Amino acid sequence: MRLASFTIKNYKVIDDTGPVRVDSKVTALVGKNESGKTAVLRAMWKSKNVADARFDKLYDYPRDRYTKDRAGTQDVTELEFALDAGDKDALLKVLPEGTPTAPSTVTLITSYAGKDQTKSEVRCEWDLAGSPTGRVALAAINAVERAVSAHSSGDAEAVQASKASSGGHIALDGWLWEPATVRALESFEAAVNAWVGNDEARKSVAMEERKELSVLVGRAREGDPRVKAREWAAQNLPAFIYFDDYGMLKTLIHLPGYLSGRGKPDEATRTQTALFEWSRLDPEEILRLGRAREGNETEQQVHRRLEERRALLESASFSLSGDWLKWWGAEEHKLEFDVDGDYLVLQVSDNRNPFKIPFEERSHGFQWFFSFYLVFLVESKKAHKGAILLLDEPGLHLHPTLQMKLIEFFERVSEDNQLLYSTHLPFLVDGAHLERVRTVYLTQDRMPAKTLISSDVRPTGDKDTLFPLQAALGYSLAQTLFLGKRTVIVEGITDYWVIKALDAVIASEGKGDNLQEGTVLAPAGGTSKLMPLASVMLASMQGVQGRMAVLLDSDTEGKQAAKRIEEAFGAEAPVLMLGTALSRAEATIEDLVPRDVYLDALKRAGYPIDLSADEKREPMIVHACEKAFQRLGKVKFAIPEKTAAALVLLDDWGKSPAKIPAETKAAARALIQAINKHFAG
Repeated sequence: MRLASFTIKNYKVIDDTGPVRVDSKVTALVGKNESGKTAVLRAMWKSKNVADARFDKLYDYPRDRYTKDRAGTQDVTELEFALDAGDKDALLKVLPEGTPTAPSTVTLITSYAGKDQTKSEVRCEWDLAGSPTGRVALAAINAVERAVSAHSSGDAEAVQASKASSGGHIALDGWLWEPATVRALESFEAAVNAWVGNDEARKSVAMEERKELSVLVGRAREGDPRVKAREWAAQNLPAFIYFDDYGMLKTLIHLPGYLSGRGKPDEATRTQTALFEWSRLDPEEILRLGRAREGNETEQQVHRRLEERRALLESASFSLSGDWLKWWGAEEHKLEFDVDGDYLVLQVSDNRNPFKIPFEERSHGFQWFFSFYLVFLVESKKAHKGAILLLDEPGLHLHPTLQMKLIEFFERVSEDNQLLYSTHLPFLVDGAHLERVRTVYLTQDRMPAKTLISSDVRPTGDKDTLFPLQAALGYSLAQTLFLGKRTVIVEGITDYWVIKALDAVIASEGKGDNLQEGTVLAPAGGTSKLMPLASVMLASMQGVQGRMAVLLDSDTEGKQAAKRIEEAFGAEAPVLMLGTALSRAEATIEDLVPRDVYLDALKRAGYPIDLSADEKREPMIVHACEKAFQRLGKVKFAIPEKTAAALVLLDDWGKSPAKIPAETKAAARALIQAINKHFAG
């Protein structure tokens, strides 16, 4: 059984979230600090948990309405759970025999009741079409009455009278188990049984009809299946397990303190218990073996039990290998136990540094992740199996690469435990599953501000709320650059559009002279951003020979950028000049298009110009346009104007590829050939 949706009302900064659908595996609540994410998780947790945490109207009800509403009854959570096939099979076993179907959902509603009480109610409604009704009951009564009358019309008056009386109390469209129908059936059955008595002749009258009547009476007495369903659901609804502090382990664990606190475990004790269970170390035994020498003990006996304790500690020490390497990193770590009086001492070494380091001197991220790892790998397989895990701001101290691995960890945990977590960190938003995100944000148009939540896959909220989603999406898209077999960094978006469009047309002709499969184009956004992007990619690829190219215009800016890249990268500099590809001394992407065609596109974009004789002598169309704009006193010819002209050209080519000039296609083929050759070399 998994949570399908939640509604939270009248809690902290929440008036009413409305129904919020959640993912069957993992749901991320994304929002700024103080937006109400914690309130959402804690409200669900207080609805059903194993820690006896409850709502308290004095502290939980919205303060702006407390005076007015404190004595009333108000809903606080409405949690809808979806039943899977196994749940339905289990439920059908406890429902009255003959119930045709089981419900698909059950709903848990928790409410404030007056000033200091709460109440919970399980609702279970579903289509019971096919269940017996009053019509079925009345038909059975009529069948028996007719058989009795046919046998003996003279002495069946009591049965007939009971039938008339009973039938009058049956609501034909009501369910069989309604109280009036149950009483009517029982009354008529009693009259029939009295009529039969011990008369052997009458016992054979309407035997099949009376059996059917008896079955109906039994089913009617079993009662409303919805009551049984609610009882079953109340016992089988999953509990919520809330974590806002994972109880990170300490270097020293006071064993007597741990043993005394096991009955009422807090976060720290929970993690310590997981540690002992995983290592199979018994804290009582460690204390007992390390006790002070007793009067009747010999030196040899004391030495033997101390040796036994040392052997247990050495045996219980374990390497964090296997899955740990997958989640944390490439280094194998070893957790080692020692004792100091009544304290168990935790130390860690790794394959890079064999010296033991106190656990708390490792990085905060290591401490957190190890504690997290213990709790979830141990408890999610045992007491928390089937529970719904609520994690408040996990992974705050982890490096972004480990935050992304934490998402993978959540995916694994969610096989057994549905999981909801809150975050404001971009790397804890799964860019591959943005449909799992629900944004949490505060109202902007009222005071006091109230928490709202996006109800489905469409994110809502202000730009700051949406920023982690934008960053996650941008990162997800950027990964195509690093995962591609071949990446070509181009200067700007128009370069990207023009090359992609022309390559698509050339590919459609089926001659095999288009860009090789796996070639990714990446616009840098200008020559100033080329160096940072190329540097990041160089570091990420750890060598770009045959994997990356930087395509530069053969103008002054492009040549300067090429020089900087060559100085930075040396022999590995993956520079490809557009002019060289087109066999021209100078060229920009606009020079793929004949001048008259380009000027026509510029005119239709709203920038009509005619070139002077001097301007026509410029080797590049861009420089010619720049001079013309300056001569005519127009705005500077720059990115907006280039983009506008490119969009007109792309629109023409998209509607009719035949409009692409032969000169343009020839130049595009030359450029594509140069790119393919660069990677082939």
